[in-house]
Amino acid sequence: MVTNKPSVGDEEGADSPPANSAEYTGYHQNLRYETPQTLVSPPEDSKLEEKFDFSAYSYTEAESRAVVRKLDWHILPYIFFGYLFNALDRNNISNAKSGGMTADLKFPQDGYRTLLCIFFIPFTVGVVPMVMLTRKIGPRYTIPGYMLGWGIMAILGAACKNFGGAVAVRFVQGIFQAGFSPSLIYYLTTFYSRGELAKRIGVFYSTNALSGAFGGLIAYGVFQLDSRLKGWQILLLIEGALTIGCAILTAFMLPWSSSTARFLSAREKEVARLRVLKDGSGTVDAKFNVDAFFAPLRDWKLYTYAIIGLLYGIATSVADSFMTQIVSRFGYSVVKTNLFTVAPFAFGTIMMIATAWSSDQFRERGFHLAGAISLAFIGCIILVSSPVSNHAVGYFAVFLITGGAQTPSVIFHSWHPSNEANEDARAFKVGVLTFVANCGGFVSANIFLDKWAPAYRIPLIVVAATQGLSIIIIVAFRLWMGYDNKKRNKAQGVNWTSKDVPTEALKAGPQSPSFRHFV
Repeated sequence: MVTNKPSVGDEEGADSPPANSAEYTGYHQNLRYETPQTLVSPPEDSKLEEKFDFSAYSYTEAESRAVVRKLDWHILPYIFFGYLFNALDRNNISNAKSGGMTADLKFPQDGYRTLLCIFFIPFTVGVVPMVMLTRKIGPRYTIPGYMLGWGIMAILGAACKNFGGAVAVRFVQGIFQAGFSPSLIYYLTTFYSRGELAKRIGVFYSTNALSGAFGGLIAYGVFQLDSRLKGWQILLLIEGALTIGCAILTAFMLPWSSSTARFLSAREKEVARLRVLKDGSGTVDAKFNVDAFFAPLRDWKLYTYAIIGLLYGIATSVADSFMTQIVSRFGYSVVKTNLFTVAPFAFGTIMMIATAWSSDQFRERGFHLAGAISLAFIGCIILVSSPVSNHAVGYFAVFLITGGAQTPSVIFHSWHPSNEANEDARAFKVGVLTFVANCGGFVSANIFLDKWAPAYRIPLIVVAATQGLSIIIIVAFRLWMGYDNKKRNKAQGVNWTSKDVPTEALKAGPQSPSFRHFV
């Protein structure tokens, strides 16, 4: 019995066919091309019934690379700036607070905490309905539509005269922002293979960390302007206008499917289709099915992912909304405090991209996710155990927290979609797991209270405990996936990984004996 790993179209595979493959000539849409054929066959005594003919996914490595390059150039710049303005709008409340917004609008005691909670209610509860809308009518309408909505609300936020107005604006902003990030993740799964997904998600998620640096620089500049408007008002106006401009540009420039992409030739469109059938979403242009959308609710693994998402989401929201307050423990002026947040967020960006690249390169998610969270865990421990007066050690810990808290979203949201071949179920998982990760904001908003300032030791102990628990769960879950893959291989007499089974053949999920977890 001979079992072959596929080489056709694999990003890491060789251009030459294996020794036992046969050359054949294929025709598709009047296009003639030469490609090797690889047949993956189970042993005769195996219970496995499927035989995977990888010649059905007939494209060369060079063709695949050419398509990916074109997709990257026409997709990544727009989602990069779209999510940058999303993160700026979501996180600028921290900069606005340091610029006097809470005093100017006469916030009540713990009003800032209330404002955060008001935003997180629609931002979390609205995720699944908004993703369902994206799956139903398509990202063509929802992605630029969500951007336009929160951009307008940001501008209206600059006109608020009291606490009530600020609360109303942030609530509506939360509605528009709820579905944006998961819609982008779902959108990317329709173009890229599973082994390419983390880097591409990392491109736009890196702006979440970068927005802290960028937002800090904008705040640093506008807070020094001599104007009739307050610095925080100028901040909101600038960021709202940039978002609206980006929304309009995205609506006209972003491709919404490979089959309609104007920059792809007929052959390139076919290669793009075959790529996602072989090692991507597993489906192309499937119609929406409500039952399939909610089917993951019956899968215990969804709830394991949900616990992980909730726990790491606590640290992420701390880095997003409270980093300025943590840095303020060093006793610097408002301007310097905002400036000192720039370097940690820049480090977070580098950390995120490097981890995403490594995760795709090794086609591994679980240990990469646990490793990133470990940095945040260590950073919290250092801040808790070191005196506030020790600025050097404390600032080093801030770097660890930022790098460790910003990175997990990328790996997490490229892990669970890689184990789901059904388009509707994948969209639901992206939505519900984004929802639970966002719920971490409720926890952080209710523990980072002014009474714990400036050391915030009790909140940091809570964050450290939750991250430690998440590391244990992630490692256990990852080891179980590896064990299950080995058990399936032993039963079938093969040595397959997730790369050796086309996702198009895995609509039944783990019920199929051919299924292999993308660990």
